[in-house]
Amino acid sequence: MLIAFHTSCFDGWDLGPDLEWSAMTQRSDARRNRAGILRAAEEVFAAESVNVPLQRVAERAGVGRGTLYRHFPDRYALAAALYQDRLERYEELVQRERDDPDLVLTLMSAIGAEQGRIPGLFRLIWAEGPGRSYLDPLWERSIALLEEPLGISQRAGVVRADLTVDDLLMVVGMIFGVVNSPAGQAGPASVERALDLVLVGLRPRGGALPQ
Repeated sequence: MLIAFHTSCFDGWDLGPDLEWSAMTQRSDARRNRAGILRAAEEVFAAESVNVPLQRVAERAGVGRGTLYRHFPDRYALAAALYQDRLERYEELVQRERDDPDLVLTLMSAIGAEQGRIPGLFRLIWAEGPGRSYLDPLWERSIALLEEPLGISQRAGVVRADLTVDDLLMVVGMIFGVVNSPAGQAGPASVERALDLVLVGLRPRGGALPQ
């Protein structure tokens, strides 16, 4: 921390190769630790529950509790970081598949599948309380994520012309309800079935999902 403090205070100074290398190594270690904690959280939350002691996440990542809490001061911060990673993956999907007229259906399927993989994650993120402060900065990105794919699929006639982003958020809420209820006991199979049923409603009347 002392080295990081000095390098930030003396920008532009010649600190010497040893000090500069040490600061770079610290930053690299911090990035590696953060990525390792997020991978561990994905694995532990998916295999067990989002409510497991965070010590289990630290152990899986091979770091101490202090390191974990320096990056993520509480469970909500960790959940929000996992959600941000998902947002980035969804944004990459949209960029990669933007020529696909079925893009909004592909995106909604991806979001639904992620809800089923770590069932309690969305509940933790969307719960009223401390988690909201972490989620709010990501909300605009979440809305923007849905807007472009919806427009692409509507112009292609793949989904209903009267469909809105609010409707898509309602679908996310429906899948959330399945995942966090007795209906979701079958895990991913429940989510897949729910998506099958719900996505039909996004199609123009008289349309059908491809087999």
